[in-house]
Amino acid sequence: MKLSGPRVGVIVSYLYSFGQIAVQLLFVPLLLNGIGQAEYGLYQLVGSVMAYIISINGILSAGVSRFYCMYYAESDYGKMENTLAISKRLYWILSLISFAVVLVLSVVVHFIYSESFSSSQLVEMSLMLIVLGLNCIVTMNNAVYIAAITAHERFAFLKLSQLLALVVQPIIVVFLMRLWANALMVCCVIFATNAACSFSQRVFCKCVLGVKATYHGWDSQLVRGLFKFGSAIILVAIADQIFWKTDQLIIGYYYGPNPVAVYAVGSQVFSAYMAVGTAVASVFMPKVSFLYHKKKDFAGISSLFIKVGRVSFIVCGLILGAFVVVGNDFIRLWAGEGFEQSYLIAILIMAPFTIDIIQNLGLTILQVEDKYYFRGVMYFVIAIINIVTTVIFVKRVGIVGAALSTAGATVFGNGLLMNWYYEKKMNIDIKGFWHEIFKLFLPMVFATGVVKILYSTTIVATSWLSIFLAVLLYFLLQFSILWFVGFNDYEKKLITAAIKLLGLR
Repeated sequence: MKLSGPRVGVIVSYLYSFGQIAVQLLFVPLLLNGIGQAEYGLYQLVGSVMAYIISINGILSAGVSRFYCMYYAESDYGKMENTLAISKRLYWILSLISFAVVLVLSVVVHFIYSESFSSSQLVEMSLMLIVLGLNCIVTMNNAVYIAAITAHERFAFLKLSQLLALVVQPIIVVFLMRLWANALMVCCVIFATNAACSFSQRVFCKCVLGVKATYHGWDSQLVRGLFKFGSAIILVAIADQIFWKTDQLIIGYYYGPNPVAVYAVGSQVFSAYMAVGTAVASVFMPKVSFLYHKKKDFAGISSLFIKVGRVSFIVCGLILGAFVVVGNDFIRLWAGEGFEQSYLIAILIMAPFTIDIIQNLGLTILQVEDKYYFRGVMYFVIAIINIVTTVIFVKRVGIVGAALSTAGATVFGNGLLMNWYYEKKMNIDIKGFWHEIFKLFLPMVFATGVVKILYSTTIVATSWLSIFLAVLLYFLLQFSILWFVGFNDYEKKLITAAIKLLGLR
């Protein structure tokens, strides 16, 4: 099998995402036990702050991918080279601006969190911000090479290199934890491994793909296009951070680092869920670009939207259902005692966000068709409203209130408003989409309900073995039902191809 193309891209992306989950499952308890709950909360809080800075990357990254894929589909190699060359110059400017902002923040946090953090924690927070600021420079300047690898559909190398970096991180952390057990050390390891991964991707682009970032002169039209497209992307990027990171900042302000850790554990489960669900969409950027720019095949784009949505829903449904069944006991064994609320937080966020995950290809289509501005403005406005409701809910019902606020905003924005826009403004067959999803939904709910009842009444979850057996029973029942009444021919072929790729057949 060729290690390129959409089908292999889907398989490799999912393998990467499942590997990412496996690493997270090991990494979170490792950090909690090794550096403690307070240090872990500090690590998550700094990560929340840095997420806003790294969102600046969104000004150009999606635009670079869009224009490079467009020129690649048109075989315009001169513009491909110039797109990368100009983007690299712009990224250096943005990365230096970002680092300057980080330096300012490293001072400002002392004033914001002085009442809920100790002086030593504030100093450590400042140092962590500086290290992650350097990581931000590396990440931004590597975006052009990731765009090139994506356009050439070399997903196997891209995802495997990223997975290797993820696997190496906890190994190095374990080694260093005996000498330097704190959150700052974890940030330094993340920076080092990301730098090594970025370097390997850069070498691959230049030596294997022969990608060139040759400057052919300043292209004002391209730059305007990048920033015009990026203005919508940055709104979404910032809104994303408001949705998924501001909750922790607000909780940290009112309650300190320990409750942040509890909320972060639930968020880690959601992050793993989101990574798997959205893995497939980026693979189809070249294909959507080809259908739109080369063929003007709008019916084909709508059909692809439904196809990818079904595949994403199958994976999401299996994971969400399994977590509903065993999630409470899983978190108790995984993170330890004192994280009971993390289960409810994860469920409240995961369930409504499933809508956005299974329609994630819609965001790619918006980018290709240059219609992302509606998404940007809508998402940003709802995210701002979400800040207000989060503060109100957190003050009244505690940290679970943050999840409730985010869930409601997700249903309204990502669900109702975006589905209206897809159908009315982009001519995507939304009724047909939900009709296809409903065919999978009923058997999934049935299997989840049956196994949940059996698990609750007959299994005492005292070990990982009991949880594993419950999940195995769930997957076997769910998969069997879907194979006969849910999967279509494409999905069965995809499963068969994955089995062959793994050497199981």
